[in-house]
Amino acid sequence: MTSRLPFRRFRHLMLLPLAKFFVFLGRIIPGKLIWYIACLLGPVSSLIPGRSRRIFKINEKHIIRPSGLKVRLSRVYRYIISGMIDFINLNYRSDDDFLEAIEIRGEEHMEAALSLGRGVIAITAHYSAWELIPRAILLLGHKVGIVTRELSHRDTSDYFNGLRARHGTELIDRGSGITRLMRVLRDNTAVGILIDQDTMGVESDFVDFMGLPARTPVGPSQLALRFGIPVLTLHISRGKYGKYSLVIDKPLDLSEYEGDKGYIKLTADLTGRIEEWVREDPEQWVWIHERWARRPDWAPGLR
Repeated sequence: MTSRLPFRRFRHLMLLPLAKFFVFLGRIIPGKLIWYIACLLGPVSSLIPGRSRRIFKINEKHIIRPSGLKVRLSRVYRYIISGMIDFINLNYRSDDDFLEAIEIRGEEHMEAALSLGRGVIAITAHYSAWELIPRAILLLGHKVGIVTRELSHRDTSDYFNGLRARHGTELIDRGSGITRLMRVLRDNTAVGILIDQDTMGVESDFVDFMGLPARTPVGPSQLALRFGIPVLTLHISRGKYGKYSLVIDKPLDLSEYEGDKGYIKLTADLTGRIEEWVREDPEQWVWIHERWARRPDWAPGLR
């Protein structure tokens, strides 16, 4: 254990310089080359042994194959890498260039939800280039916030959060409590929240996802029902010819979720929409997270 400490310290020291170097490369790479680079690095990344590869194999065994899906880890990495580089690259380009790369559909749903003046809880997932969504909504003329969590390396976390906030997105630390989030929502802001992971340290419950119970955050649903905040889902996907498509869905009718356990039903329906995206193009979802690691008392963990 002691012998690993110098390596860990070195890795800790190098994390921020490596992050800055990666961003530098992402800025200068011509946009047309990003997909080809991702296609090259995806297979290489998939061959690296480690935790992510083990998690994918477990998910492949218990979820992907039983669901009849075809997913290759190399292609999952391809979308992850291209999404990251596209986010960095487009972050430093003009609004016109950004909008040229993304087609937005359903903007009238966001407009209608925000017209009530109570803000919007916008549910999305770790799907394709999800980091591009906030700026797209900003360019529709709306205030945008996102719920984030701090990485273990504080300086690196601050650096990437600076990229996220560069065009006016308000960042809401998950650990800051409900007061900050409610203040942002009262300012009639569309707040993006990702609920497709088993997030430690937040109130969660089990709902069905891809055929198995998955521990899912219920806080967004509880807030929406308690304060009457509109809830909608939205996601971005990469098309065959490199252009992204952002689809904003109609807000859910909160009157359908009355009762003590209404928030669980709402969480289940929101998760169901995410499942639709995953089944539509499964390789654009991030399969290298332990989504089903914690199981209900009656179910064994996935191995």
